[in-house]
Amino acid sequence: MNQDADNPKSASGTRIALTGATGYVGGRLAPLLLERGYSIRCIARTPRKLDERPWRRHDAVEVVKDELSDPRTLAEQLRGCTAAYYLVHSMIAAGSGYADRDRALAQNFAEAAAAAGVERIIYLGGLGEVGDSLSEHLRSRRETESILASTGVPVTTLRAAMIIGSGSASFEILQYLVNRLPVMVTPRWVETECQPVAISDVLYWLAECLKTPDSAGQVLEVGGPDVLSYKELMQVAAAELGLRRRLILSVPVLTPRLSSAWISLVTPVPYQIARPLADGLSNRVVVEDHPVQEVMPHEALTVREAIRHALSATQAGRVETRWSVAGPVPGDPDWAGGKVFVDERSIDIEADADSVFAAVCRIGGGHGWYAGDLLWRLRGWMDQAVGGPGLRRGRRHPEDIEYGETLDFWRVVGLERGRSLSLHAEMKLPGEAQLDFDIREADSAGKTRLTMTARYRPRGLVGLAYWYAVAPLHNVVFGGMLKGIRDDTAEAIRRGGEAPREARTAASSGASGYGRSRLWLGISAVGTIVVLSSLALAMDAPAALNRHANDSAIGTLASLVTFVFAYILVQLPFDFLGGYLLPRYHGRAHPTLPAFLQGLTRGVAMHAITLLACACLATLAGAALGVVGVVLAATLAAALLLLTRARLALLYSALTLTPSEPNNLQRKDYLRVLLAESADEGFTGGVLGVARPTGHLLPLEWRRVLGAEGFELALKRRSLAIGSGAWGRGRTVAIGFILFGVAVSAWLAGPDQLGTAGGTIAMSLWFTLWSFLGLLVLPTLSRRAVAELDRQLYDAGYLPEALDRTTRLLDARQDDEPERPGLVETIFHPIPSVQNRTRGPMRLGVRGAWDAARLAVFLSASGVGLLGRAVHCNCGRPALWVFLPTD
Repeated sequence: MNQDADNPKSASGTRIALTGATGYVGGRLAPLLLERGYSIRCIARTPRKLDERPWRRHDAVEVVKDELSDPRTLAEQLRGCTAAYYLVHSMIAAGSGYADRDRALAQNFAEAAAAAGVERIIYLGGLGEVGDSLSEHLRSRRETESILASTGVPVTTLRAAMIIGSGSASFEILQYLVNRLPVMVTPRWVETECQPVAISDVLYWLAECLKTPDSAGQVLEVGGPDVLSYKELMQVAAAELGLRRRLILSVPVLTPRLSSAWISLVTPVPYQIARPLADGLSNRVVVEDHPVQEVMPHEALTVREAIRHALSATQAGRVETRWSVAGPVPGDPDWAGGKVFVDERSIDIEADADSVFAAVCRIGGGHGWYAGDLLWRLRGWMDQAVGGPGLRRGRRHPEDIEYGETLDFWRVVGLERGRSLSLHAEMKLPGEAQLDFDIREADSAGKTRLTMTARYRPRGLVGLAYWYAVAPLHNVVFGGMLKGIRDDTAEAIRRGGEAPREARTAASSGASGYGRSRLWLGISAVGTIVVLSSLALAMDAPAALNRHANDSAIGTLASLVTFVFAYILVQLPFDFLGGYLLPRYHGRAHPTLPAFLQGLTRGVAMHAITLLACACLATLAGAALGVVGVVLAATLAAALLLLTRARLALLYSALTLTPSEPNNLQRKDYLRVLLAESADEGFTGGVLGVARPTGHLLPLEWRRVLGAEGFELALKRRSLAIGSGAWGRGRTVAIGFILFGVAVSAWLAGPDQLGTAGGTIAMSLWFTLWSFLGLLVLPTLSRRAVAELDRQLYDAGYLPEALDRTTRLLDARQDDEPERPGLVETIFHPIPSVQNRTRGPMRLGVRGAWDAARLAVFLSASGVGLLGRAVHCNCGRPALWVFLPTD
């Protein structure tokens, strides 16, 4: 296949120049001309858009880059062509200035055609009665006619009204209006007469011109056999769609601007296209004379037949071209300059590259985006509200993708079959965004690695705020998309009779009953405390307690004790549910009722003492130094909590600590290792230390459950957390979050109230609300650290199977929830599910804050926070109130 402009001669020896070959009409005219034996030279603004067209590989096809703005170069491109089709319209590319742009391009083309010796020009314009009422859009088409003929080259002009065909803008407006609106309040233009024509008939007359010399230099009005009002046309469309008759009420108050805005809202067609089309609807567009039937007789389809054919092609996925493909394609952005945010994730799929690529190509349109469809729709509505395309544009074909076409509010800007797909964001954004899919052979035999990379360059502070606002949802949207592509690939292979092992064995039973029950318990406990805290602040309950304190030390202490006791009463029912009833109901390991009550009493007493001590410290410091004093007190309390953490764990629950054998458990970090024996199977220990790590605390039971290899891997993870800086980042984030929250809460409580029982209680309630915010935000940073450490373990040579086994065994001792919905994980879980960690998607190139979320829960006591034992993982389990579960 030769792409040069001076390529081959066709069998007929007649070469035709075709502009607009990437557009709606030109893209369908090209194969028809080839069928008739012509050789065509396509002059395209973006030649790559034609690469995937089946007819592009025909020997009689040449493609050159559009040079319509340069008459001299364009003349060289037209040289040797007998006739030239001018199917160029700048409505999308030039926006509101399309008329000026059309005039300039038409002048260039006319001059170039004359210089190149082109014998005739064939142009597709618009019907409409000449007069002052002619719309700007139709007037522009008439001006183009005149300009094309200004240099003496004979011009054949076909004037058409609404073109009905699958993928045409006019047809999609009609289809969506009728389909979505059983009742319509419309402008008076619905009574205007029109004469629609089928795309197949337009193509016939365009091609027939070439072998009809009498058509040269003529203006031929073309249309179907039916003349009807737009109102009647909508009723015909409703009947063909199998819908009831539409109720259409015309009123005189709707302007073209309002009409086009409404069209843009209800249909996939954007405002910049809808506006000129709406302007033209007020003009009667009917064939007034019929020389076309004398020159090129042809029996055209009726309106009903044209609509039926268009619907049939759409439903069968045979939409050859679509209006949305028109317009410029953004160039490859230079991501090297300025701040660029990158979200990169990968997943290994047990399938060949072509199968994975096929699944990737199904994104968008009616198929959706595999995950978070509600979030995608919400983003689409938001985009549409500010004038963007939203999700209305859909896609041309349910599975096939071509370069340059649109997928909802994305445009295909990169395409390599079986290897990669790049989408450029066309939604309204305070920045520039691109989504890339890369497909490569995975390290494991028989698997393909799919890597998805989202890049975003913000503009100004608004752009930065936008990224940080949506970043927490990426786990749902992007992570869920990769999992959906994996599952869709497996399902497609299964339907083809080659069900892979992954598709046959993947767990699909849904979330564990125990894990989901604990989640609802945590939501209930946290929600109850947050609601009560909000009500107490709204009712000014701290001030009421303050009045009973009488400004005495004993009164202040009594008020604080009353406050802590009230908290205990609220939390106790949830503790009983989480520590005894739920494990018993789900058949999990649990103590006897007397043993549970004894352990709970011990834990509650120690937790109450901790809270009361921190409250007293905050009160004293607040009386002396105000907000600064309260922050200093919280800093001291947090340091003491971290410094005495192992001892606190011994006091809170029946825990036995044993130093490890130095010969087989010491790591390169040279930290001591303590083994803890706990009755709670969910106990995971942690890394000891305040600003610097001082030791590892691991459950003794892990040596039996995990075996030597698994235990070594678990300890290696903790060492990597320290060596990579993830542990330090987690400490910094957790402590920083606590102290900032304490400062804000103290200020909200009122600096003049600090040092009193009421002020401390108000601060506690505000800080509880702040802690609730942390439960929503901090898990994302913790999950990133888990992904970071998992990747480092792979890089260190640990086999994926070993990590898979260890992860599953530890999850079974926690919530036994190997799979969970993406949204649930994003909001509530700082540790990814087993499925996400072992089967992907895996986040690449990220740095997280290890254990930040759950360390902040423990340290919330320093700010007298009330959520320290209400979260789902530790509710009713005193052994986990100091060391919340971590990976």
